[in-house]
Amino acid sequence: MTRVNIEVEDELHKKAKLAAVLENKTLIEFINEAVKDKVERSRKK
Repeated sequence: MTRVNIEVEDELHKKAKLAAVLENKTLIEFINEAVKDKVERSRKK
């Protein structure tokens, strides 16, 4: 696994953290899943 240092808007961070908690996931798990989904969708185009 590769470590990545990113900057995220405060509001996006709050929303992502809340969504992760509601799905009983860590923020890292939530972000990894979101990035994977986005990559898969962009490949289908």
